[in-house]
Amino acid sequence: MLCTGLSAASVVEGNLHNALTAILWSAVVCATAFLLFIRPKVTYFDEGIVVTNPLHQFTIGWGDIESIEARYTMYLVVKTGSASRRIYAWAAPAPGRYHARTIHPNEIKGLRVSNPENMRPGESPRTHSGVATHLARLRYEAFHKGNFANATFNESFDRNGVLAIACLIVGCIIAWLL
Repeated sequence: MLCTGLSAASVVEGNLHNALTAILWSAVVCATAFLLFIRPKVTYFDEGIVVTNPLHQFTIGWGDIESIEARYTMYLVVKTGSASRRIYAWAAPAPGRYHARTIHPNEIKGLRVSNPENMRPGESPRTHSGVATHLARLRYEAFHKGNFANATFNESFDRNGVLAIACLIVGCIIAWLL
């Protein structure tokens, strides 16, 4: 709304140069906001999980995952060759450190929390990271009980998002210089 208002005010003002520059800067802000706030997500399926971050997308098979944790955000410890790697999910942030004090024991019944007295704030059922971690652990356990194929590990970089923002910034600089 802010970007639309800024662009509309510049167009109504009547100066074409200022209107074009304002529209381009508004597009940069909107594209960046889309990548940071709307694009991140976590998708579960029987063979694995897809973690979509602003510029990277990871497809990970349940068989490649060593552990599923939540500290500052939900993260997966993944076996990649001889080493292990942490993949953080931007879509599942953890709350502040004092959130664990507000958890009522009735909220965690049936969640199979190993030690409810020392539960991390990120594992709370009222947080994005807690829900994402719980769902991932359920799917992880179901995978190891069932007879499913394992998804192959895949990492892809979002070139289109970076290219769009770069082109918009170059357009803004050109419009400003003219």
